[in-house]
Amino acid sequence: MKTKEIAEFLRGELTGDGDIEIVRVGALDTASQGDIAYVEKPGLDVNSNAACLIVPTEFATARAETRPVGSVPLIAVADPKLAFAQIAEVLHPQTGREPEIHQSAIISETAKIGVSVFVGPFVCVGEKSQIGDDTQLCAGAKIGDSVRIGAGCVIHPNVVVEDNCVIGDRVTLHSGVVIGADGFGYVRDKNGYVKFPQIGTVVIENDVEIGANSCVDRGALGETRIGEGTKIDNLVQIAHNVVIGKRVVIAAQTGISGSTVIEDDCVIGGQVGMGDHARVQTGAVIGSQAGVLPGKIVRPGVWWGTPVQPLDEYKRQNAHLKGLARLKDEVKELKSEITKLSHPD
Repeated sequence: MKTKEIAEFLRGELTGDGDIEIVRVGALDTASQGDIAYVEKPGLDVNSNAACLIVPTEFATARAETRPVGSVPLIAVADPKLAFAQIAEVLHPQTGREPEIHQSAIISETAKIGVSVFVGPFVCVGEKSQIGDDTQLCAGAKIGDSVRIGAGCVIHPNVVVEDNCVIGDRVTLHSGVVIGADGFGYVRDKNGYVKFPQIGTVVIENDVEIGANSCVDRGALGETRIGEGTKIDNLVQIAHNVVIGKRVVIAAQTGISGSTVIEDDCVIGGQVGMGDHARVQTGAVIGSQAGVLPGKIVRPGVWWGTPVQPLDEYKRQNAHLKGLARLKDEVKELKSEITKLSHPD
């Protein structure tokens, strides 16, 4: 695309040559001719060989006053990082696969395969399952019985979708994801443990992406649900009957216990642990390695620590902890002074 076409697509303001050809995106410090990069924050000390820069509006205004006409073209937008991601999708479209059903695939006669579907080597599709149009089932994927997968999905190698699960449109499941495994539920008796029924389902709504080797367990008696537009990182464990709202972001190695509810537009940092029946309310942000106790209600705002608490309180407690060594020395000194006063001889 030419720089003027990119500016028009991004609804940005172009300063400089509009006819420079851009073929790819690049990092600011390693970009070269043909690359477009972005500057996230205002500043004039940028040194880049990129053919074009996406910049904040303030940056473009200041640069125009300090650089001669003919310097690197600038496209000024409100959010450069977002604009960069948007143009990257255009310059680097996802690689599609030609429709094909590999000869090694095993597909039940009762399964329904949509139009323009790619089915890779050693894929299994169970009885009465439905695969939507333009979906890709990559090598080794295993789709159970009575599964519904929507249109435009990408199911990467070695993904397992167990029986009776429902997956919406444009969902991406990365390698090793398991959808619909039994939840971890047992009842104690005098001889050990009796397994509680794990006969529910998983529903994944449209435009969800789940990272490699993450697990979403089926509901015990009802459903586990992942809301539309939610993005889940690698190595995340989501237990039975968890309900996750729309546009939630969950970072790697987080574990969410059974029947927890995470409402819309929440952000969950890496290695967060959540006890069962907790509720995270809309818009809450939970920092990395935080611990949410069972039944805890996390209100909107920024939270951190174990047990999880509002960020300001967490900072205060951290400051107190850092002062303990100094406090110990002061107490020791006071005790010494008291001893001297009590025994003047």
